[in-house]
Amino acid sequence: MTQSPEYPQLSIPLRNTTRSYGLVSQSFHWLVVVLILVQYTWAWRIANAEGLRARFELVTQHKTLGMTILALAALRLAWRLYDPPPPLPDTIHRMEHLAAQVMHRLLYGLIFALPLSGWFYSSAAGLGDYWWGPLSLPTPVATDEALEDILGVIHRGLGLSLAVLAGLHVLAALRHQFLLKDGLLWRMLPRWRED
Repeated sequence: MTQSPEYPQLSIPLRNTTRSYGLVSQSFHWLVVVLILVQYTWAWRIANAEGLRARFELVTQHKTLGMTILALAALRLAWRLYDPPPPLPDTIHRMEHLAAQVMHRLLYGLIFALPLSGWFYSSAAGLGDYWWGPLSLPTPVATDEALEDILGVIHRGLGLSLAVLAGLHVLAALRHQFLLKDGLLWRMLPRWRED
């Protein structure tokens, strides 16, 4: 009788530990990352869409995903308050620690501000505010072309700001992983263990 080979097992607690993020925090993080990347793809597709119908469908999908990101970000923030992140290692310099705190707060702020600005922008454009089909959201502002133009500039500016900050965040994580080799990146990745 042959034995089946042993495969590595995913080993990750639900809650954060003193050394790494737990399954819930990691799931929120990576789900929001993927949805934000999809949003940038959709924004590009909207800008390059031919025909009003195609553009309207893409905008509707973009709004739905944006409001989903907003809901996930609210849940993620609530979870973060309930289950605080692991402390940064003692090897990280005080100024870098401060920079990381500022970066995380700005990222959270933008992850909230971007879908909110899109919601207001969509309302000012009179496009309706639907979320996952027939579910509708309240309209926070009346249709107003001048306000639509202003909110469009704000929404695009926030989108650019988020892209820049997320890029810096990724570069910082890669710096820690490959230059400093302090294992900081592993805190947000699942761990595999051999049995």
